[in-house]
Amino acid sequence: MTYLKLNKSDYKLLIFYFVLATLWDVIRYYILDMSLLQYIVNLPLFWVKTIILLFLFKYLIIELLVKSKKYVLFFILALGSVILIGFGSLIIEFWSNGNPLDFSDMSNRLFFKSYYNSAIDIAMPLGLLLGKKYYENFIKVNQIEKEQRETELKLLRSQFDPHFLFNSLNTMDALIDSSPQKAKVYTARLAALYRYLIQTKDQEVVSLKEEIKLAENYFFLIKTRFGHSYEFKIPETNLPKDKYLPTGALQTVIENAVKHNKPTNDQIITTQITITEDLILVKNNTSNTSETNHSSGSGLQNIKKRYLLLSDRKVTIEEDKAYFTVSLPLLTLKD
Repeated sequence: MTYLKLNKSDYKLLIFYFVLATLWDVIRYYILDMSLLQYIVNLPLFWVKTIILLFLFKYLIIELLVKSKKYVLFFILALGSVILIGFGSLIIEFWSNGNPLDFSDMSNRLFFKSYYNSAIDIAMPLGLLLGKKYYENFIKVNQIEKEQRETELKLLRSQFDPHFLFNSLNTMDALIDSSPQKAKVYTARLAALYRYLIQTKDQEVVSLKEEIKLAENYFFLIKTRFGHSYEFKIPETNLPKDKYLPTGALQTVIENAVKHNKPTNDQIITTQITITEDLILVKNNTSNTSETNHSSGSGLQNIKKRYLLLSDRKVTIEEDKAYFTVSLPLLTLKD
């Protein structure tokens, strides 16, 4: 149970508490004009009693609360320990005061006196330790979650890059035989596009402007190969400022439209991109020959997972017989 193991800072905190508590008792004893014997006996008694209770409660918390979940037994043993140690402490304190404990006089109050004698002393240091441990473990859990989130994002990005490269190389291979000159231009644009992917491989998000540039490069590559079989429409308006997307998300959605829709002689696959202040909408007509369920593709599932890791906003997908629409929320840095 490492989350309850005492470290150096815990011991420093306890020492600081004991020093302050001892100084408080010294001042209190001086004001009450207590004897030297009471100083000699009661001050070490406070240290011993509190330390015993601290380690006893640590054991009970670990064994009964954390491991066994025996809450009733914990309450009984914890209360019994406080009362028993408090009773022993009362006997010693009365002896140091020169007044033997009179059981007949305290029979009605003995239980409560014993309880309060120890409960007051253990409450403060135990509360400080538990509060400190809770805060430390809260920070540790957040750090672990952050590291796990970063690991998952890197894993998702690693799934994205080879997928894109594989499809691009297939396209290049087809162009080399049919049009070597276009293949050179295509290679240069592909290199520029992939250079962008390498430069942003460790970035969780990129600006909307950068994603639009990436999409335009992709448009060129697709139109170079397929001619007018695919059309891409993007508004020539000022883009919203300070808006971001998961790196490569827009290109993945556009690639999904190309991958799952094959144009026919009487049909052109048109992808319309609409940008608002809050989202970017990618809508394409579906191929009459398409039999693939667009929304089950690994690329779109990848984007959904990345959005869940980056923010509380979700990707929405709508599909009917004529159109397939993907809505990507635009993120801000505070998301």
